[in-house]
Parts: sequence; structure tokens; C-alpha cells
Amino acid sequence: MATLEVVSTDQVAPKERLPYWKDLIWQLLGRLRSEARADGTFRGRMEYGDAGEVKLCRLSASSHRVSRTPDLIRQDDRGYLKVVVQLEGSTWFEQSGHKTLLQPGEWSIYDTMKSYSVSNTSDIEQMVLLVPREKVLTAGMNADELLVQRYSAQAGIGRLAGHLIRKAYDELGECSAESAEAVGDAIAQLLRQSLMERAGKPTSLTLREALRDRIRAYIHRNLRDPDLSIDRIAAALRCSKRNLHKAFSNDGATLSDSIWRLRLEHCRRDLASPACAWKSITEIAFSWGFSSATHFSKAFREAFGTSPKLYRMMAGSEAAPPEEGVSAAQPGADLLARAVMREGVASS
Repeated sequence: MATLEVVSTDQVAPKERLPYWKDLIWQLLGRLRSEARADGTFRGRMEYGDAGEVKLCRLSASSHRVSRTPDLIRQDDRGYLKVVVQLEGSTWFEQSGHKTLLQPGEWSIYDTMKSYSVSNTSDIEQMVLLVPREKVLTAGMNADELLVQRYSAQAGIGRLAGHLIRKAYDELGECSAESAEAVGDAIAQLLRQSLMERAGKPTSLTLREALRDRIRAYIHRNLRDPDLSIDRIAAALRCSKRNLHKAFSNDGATLSDSIWRLRLEHCRRDLASPACAWKSITEIAFSWGFSSATHFSKAFREAFGTSPKLYRMMAGSEAAPPEEGVSAAQPGADLLARAVMREGVASS
């Protein structure tokens, strides 16, 4: 189960609040220097948790300033992008010669691998995310034109991103670890699409496509589980079975068919892999979610036009397990079998 932790300066004496806050910022939001009035009036609160690789934090605090310098970057080089959604108050961001003022209903994104400063000019409330840069930036993006810019949380894909981020905080404490990871992946995708939209790059993102990506991510994480089912996916992603099927309605195959096809593809890969030569065919099938050797053999033949045993022999695995009754092929026979296999697969 995903969890949210809460920390607050109310836990310490007034004179200790600012040092305590500086340590929280340092530990939770990356190596940062913090500055604020040291008169005992400072107050701050964080609610934080992880959604897969995405780190989320809801922050409220008195006016203060944070900065990140090259020496601090050398101490913490994890390569995150930082996203801030402004809920209350106003904040100045400055990085690489860019400076922007963020107001409620707006969000911005900047690079933790470059020096920056953040000045909160009043009491503020924000949602802050740390997202691996490779999940957001893609080849061909000019980051200098897209980072430290204002994005609206009131319209377009930016609105979808802002809404999902806010809902993530509301729901994270009730999510399983798998569901939380799927939410984190969806947030990263919407952020990437927001940047692509700003860059003028074509994007065909729809809610259905975003859901389909979440479904696929969940399936890949749980493909080995024999209990993976439409009902389980719907419960984990908190959507109806009808919406699951609609998300795949244009793919030419049902969601169930897609799951079994993926499992068969993984089995075929393992049957041809020398690294899996010590495993029996049944072990391979069961390791990818099949629970019946007969069902697997029939499905494999229907998909690839040959039996798993013959496919393994033709693929040239050098050590098929004795209990499967497969002996090592002679070099000439192996070459012939490979040619037959290529012809058979091409015609299937």
C-alpha cells in the first residue's frame, strides 16, 4: 500500500522551526539551501509520498527562498525534473537566464541538474513533484525553451496534468503500490505531452490513450501473475471494465487476447533463449501466467503454427530438459530446422 507521510514545524519549538525546515527541504526535495526570517514565526508543513518513480509533496510554508548551486548538484545528481503546481501565493523561479512568476492555477517545471533559485514572496501552498527526466524529456525537445515557463492548470493537457496531480494526493494513501506506480507513469506522460504541446509538436493524446498506457504498464508489471484478470485491472486502476475494453477497441484484439499474446511472446522468447535452456517447457509456461500445460501448448500452436517442443528444437536451444524428450540437434539438422522455422513463422 502506498503511504503519505506528514511532517510539520509545529512539531518543534519556535526557535528550532527554521533549522528543522531547512533539514526537511534538504532531505525530501534534494540538496537545497533555504533562507527565511529567523524570528521564530516561520511555519511549514509537508505531506509526501512516492508514486512509483515519481516523488510527490504537498507543501505549505511561510515566505522563504531556496537555491541550488553547482556544489550541491555534485552531492545529488539523480537527474530529476522538478514540477511545481501553485495553489496559493506567488513564487518566482529563476534558472539559466529564465525568470518566471507563478500564480495560483499555474505550474512550471525546471531541471535539478542546473543551478536555480525559488523565491516565495508570501505564504504559499504548492504541489511539488520530482520526476525522472527521461520520463518527460524526449529526443528533439529543446529543454531551454520549455523549462521555467508558465503552464496553465486550467486548460488543455496542462489541466489534465494538474487535475491528476491533485487527485494523486487525495487517493495515494488508498492505492496499492502497483496503482500508485501507474498514477506516477500517467502524470509523467501528461507532463511530457504538455511540453510537446507547448513546443508545437503533434500529439494525439486523448483520455482513452492515457488510460491505455496505464493499462499496458499495469499488465507488463503483473504479466507473470496467473490471477491477472480484467476484474483485477479494473479494480487496481479504479475504472470500469467497460472503459478498459473501450480503451483497446481500436487495437483489433480484445484486452484478454492482448494479455495472452504477450504471455505467448515471452514464452517464445524464453524457449529460444540459451539462458532458459535448463527450464522445462512447462516451467516457462507457468512462469508467464499459464496454469495449464495443455492450454499453453494449444495456444502456442495456434499463435505460431508449431508446438512449443518443436519450436524450441528448431530455435537451437542446446540443452532442452530431459523430461521434455528433446535431444540436441546435429549441426546440419539444426541449420535445416532453422530454415524450416523461418519459413513456417513467415507463413503463420
